[in-house]
Amino acid sequence: MEDYLVERETLAKLVDTLLAQKFPDQPAESLSSLREENIKQLDDRISKAVFGSLSSSQLEELNAMLDRGENDPVAFQDFFKNSGVDIESIIADAMQKFAQEFLGGQNA
Repeated sequence: MEDYLVERETLAKLVDTLLAQKFPDQPAESLSSLREENIKQLDDRISKAVFGSLSSSQLEELNAMLDRGENDPVAFQDFFKNSGVDIESIIADAMQKFAQEFLGGQNA
């Protein structure tokens, strides 16, 4: 399974947009460490939201897949589809909350 539930490019685009909104007069190069830090924070927030929505038995099943060295993205897509968890909604909500907090409230 990829390290990211959402492609890194997608996370980076959101963070780049937020940085441009919050620091409009700063060159992107000067924000590179802040960019990387926020990509990581966003990924962590999404992971916690997704994995936090799974039951104990679902977490055990997912851990078993990881222990077996499962790396087929379709297997993980099927797992989440069959889990009854609306992963897209959870991810979108986590991204929206991250954006609101990053920008300082209702500006997102």
